[in-house]
Amino acid sequence: MRILLFTENFWCGGLDTFIITLINSWPYPEDELILLCNKSHPGLNVIRQKVTRPCQIKGHSILLYPEFSKALKQKNLGINLVRKALSPAIRYLFFSYYVVTIQKLISAEKPDRLMVVNGGYPAGDTCRAASIAWGLLKGNRNAIHNFHNMATPSSWWNTALENEIDRLVLNYSAAIISVSRVCAESIQIRPAIKDNPKVTYIYNGIESPTSTANSLSLRHELKLSENELICLMLGTYEPRKGHDFLLQAFQQVIQQVPSARLVICGDGFPAEISRVKSLVTQYCLNQSVFLMGFRKEIHPLLKDADILTVPSQSFESFGLTSVEAMSCKVPVVATNIGGIPEVVANDDGGYCVQHNDVNGFAQAMIRLLKDPDLRREQGQKGFERYQKLFTAERMASEYAALIRNGV
Repeated sequence: MRILLFTENFWCGGLDTFIITLINSWPYPEDELILLCNKSHPGLNVIRQKVTRPCQIKGHSILLYPEFSKALKQKNLGINLVRKALSPAIRYLFFSYYVVTIQKLISAEKPDRLMVVNGGYPAGDTCRAASIAWGLLKGNRNAIHNFHNMATPSSWWNTALENEIDRLVLNYSAAIISVSRVCAESIQIRPAIKDNPKVTYIYNGIESPTSTANSLSLRHELKLSENELICLMLGTYEPRKGHDFLLQAFQQVIQQVPSARLVICGDGFPAEISRVKSLVTQYCLNQSVFLMGFRKEIHPLLKDADILTVPSQSFESFGLTSVEAMSCKVPVVATNIGGIPEVVANDDGGYCVQHNDVNGFAQAMIRLLKDPDLRREQGQKGFERYQKLFTAERMASEYAALIRNGV
């Protein structure tokens, strides 16, 4: 079977990881896989490097509205003002152009099945256009539309058009799949798709961690002794990730566990990073908190971590870093935001705490840090939970069954 995966992306990150994992773990070696993505995506070469299974990876040159808008903004202020005034009309003209152009791309590839991988909903307009193009071209309703972040509502001025697009996406899709129950339920905010039985979810999975024997030790890099306990946070420096919440909790942790050290790794805008640095100083934690940048490989970090912290305060559709920690037998302390409670269960790999309960979060960290036997026990439980629910093989098999059956 010839299967086309279609996506639109402008950022390196979790969507790339999902696509790489899905392709590498595809259970049918006889299937031909093709990935079609905007050529401007900065992660396209990363996908090419990390995909180990035969797959045609192609970048298309469709003119995308976000890139068109950016170009006008940089070129001429007057033209950009006109563009803003006409933005609603221009955007939907672009959408019609997408449908026609993507029909040609699909015809050229001659696939038997289509799976759209969308960053959210509505998110990428070419993603929704691809589902519609498939139905108009093929005359069937067996596409799979997959989305990875919470759905957002339409604006008052475009509700009628958005409802019609949503209706067509639903009509030409065999299923609309998200990554967690709570993320799938967020589609209720889209009236044309609300309460439809086609909407469901498949938990994300990850590949088993590779050996980190030759990787640089985090302890060595930070000059930490074996007696110092590492609390790790992985995430961007944006406020919703909960740095302030975590630092408040860590004030309590350091009082009861003086050997604790907090290591924060992630990408972010300079202003966001500066804000977190100021909080570290404000809470007098400069000697025990280490702020680091984005790390491409996280398993070497998890290898040295004693616990992983996930202090998110809003908008988490799943909780992939928690799964990565579980796969490395690292216990997790997380907040109950979005899809995180579906991943992190109390006393089954760690603890899930109310997102506004600083004391509860701190006590969960302290409990684990003070008891090495408990850390090992929870780490093992988390590993078993990962093997049961979150392996790449399980995820890929479920998607393959849907795509190949077209139901």
